[in-house]
Amino acid sequence: MALRLQPGPIILLLPEWGQALSCPEHFVQVRQVREPGSVSFVYSGRQTEDLAAYARQQGFAVASSLQEAIQCLDLHEKEREVVFQGRIPPLGKQEAEWDENPVTGEDGQDHPHVFLAGEPSMTRTQQSAQPTMTTLMNKPSSPPHTPSLFAEAKQRGLVVTLIAVLMIAATVLVPILFAAQPGLMRASHAALGGASLVGQVAFTSSGQLNPSSSQGLNDRVMLHLTHLSSPAPGANYYAWLLPDRSDQQTKPLLLGKLMVMGGQAQLTYMHPTHENMLAFWSRFLVTEQTNQVQPASPSNDPATWRYTGSIPDIPTPGDENHYSLLNHLRHLLAKDPMLQEIGLTGGLDIWLYRNAGKILEWASAARDDWAGGQQTALLHRQIIRILDYLDGAAAVTASGDLPLNTPFLADSRAGRLGLLEVSQTPALPAYLTHVGIHLLGVMNAPGHSEGQQRIANAVAYALKQVRAQMQQIHQDAVALAKMDETQLKSTRALALLNDMVTAATNAYAGQADPTTGENTNGIIWIHHELQLLATIQVTSVASNH
Repeated sequence: MALRLQPGPIILLLPEWGQALSCPEHFVQVRQVREPGSVSFVYSGRQTEDLAAYARQQGFAVASSLQEAIQCLDLHEKEREVVFQGRIPPLGKQEAEWDENPVTGEDGQDHPHVFLAGEPSMTRTQQSAQPTMTTLMNKPSSPPHTPSLFAEAKQRGLVVTLIAVLMIAATVLVPILFAAQPGLMRASHAALGGASLVGQVAFTSSGQLNPSSSQGLNDRVMLHLTHLSSPAPGANYYAWLLPDRSDQQTKPLLLGKLMVMGGQAQLTYMHPTHENMLAFWSRFLVTEQTNQVQPASPSNDPATWRYTGSIPDIPTPGDENHYSLLNHLRHLLAKDPMLQEIGLTGGLDIWLYRNAGKILEWASAARDDWAGGQQTALLHRQIIRILDYLDGAAAVTASGDLPLNTPFLADSRAGRLGLLEVSQTPALPAYLTHVGIHLLGVMNAPGHSEGQQRIANAVAYALKQVRAQMQQIHQDAVALAKMDETQLKSTRALALLNDMVTAATNAYAGQADPTTGENTNGIIWIHHELQLLATIQVTSVASNH
């Protein structure tokens, strides 16, 4: 999320250990959201040589120092923004002044702003006094030549953003920079009537997933608010998530105290047990309450309510299920009733993402089996697993793709629904179809923003491309499943396996955009885009009356 929303070039320091940026797929995912030319990596020697190699494979520049990394990036921009993940050096008086106000030099130009994104409850004095913060690594590490970064920035007129990264169980937590998403913000601004919009709250996932529950999905919220007034003396602003209007059992959730600086406030909250917050909370409120004691619940007095927002829960006219925007978002990202009936937790998106990833894994393994001595028995089992997930448990044998007595080799619960519909009258919609149904629902639901409309349209188009790739995989797999041992050792089988791996790679990782070089329209890209739908637009309470 942070990489996607950050507007300028980025430098990432590779971790010496931990699970973040630890395998080739992670660098593929970085490429989904950033052009290789806008990101460079710094490696720390032999400990991170393998990670550097993964980065180079995806076309990213890799350097041994911050200075070299800066030189790797395009230096023709008038303003550049470097996200540095590591130990933040102590700020001198001049640098500290940049935190709030630009300093005009003798040349009449503004010196760079330095934004410190630390714990929301820290004051500027505390931030300056505590320069060391938890980083992308699981232990602090000082990058080479850090003190000269400010000098480099001043000489080149760079806009430097230092972001402290909190690592929890190998998850990168970065305060979201909503200002870097002007298109979505402008669209939401128009949808809410213009001047009343002060920001938004986004639900995101830490990735600390539990396959047996929805923990790790939507377990983090990030908010960024602007044009705020300051609380009265002796009072603080407190941010809350509220349950649905019809929910009388779930209690409000305190996200934290808002520190307003220059009319802005931002906050990141991680649920302590990684609960799926989108499944229970859909409204947002900022109250102004006394600072003498932290409140246990938001004030019931409307006079203390300052800023508010919610995911619209208005039923869509003509929808026989009476689904609202909130319903569609929950089915996609939090919980789906059909999945719950078959024992699967979470929304449709996470299972589409997981199962499509397994298709690529098994297709690659089948080709390796052919190349590694033509192990036809293992190869055939991989093909069966692929058809299990493409067709679904209820349809894989009924479709005739496999003999009636063929055992189901994939996960019986995860493969209960297929990725594709191989029957004209399926008992349950396949994942690709089901996600498409709710995307259409998002576009038709009252209260959706233009930004959500744009995302839903783009994802719906990408789903069509993924479906075409999955149909090609299905065609190849059916042909391979019908081959005997001799035929599976033939070059014809290898050609089908190569074609299947290519289609599976394109379906999962997407294809490079010829203009930007970014991989788009694959399942990874769809997975990230769908998460961007889960937002609450925040307005001032006064403007709502």
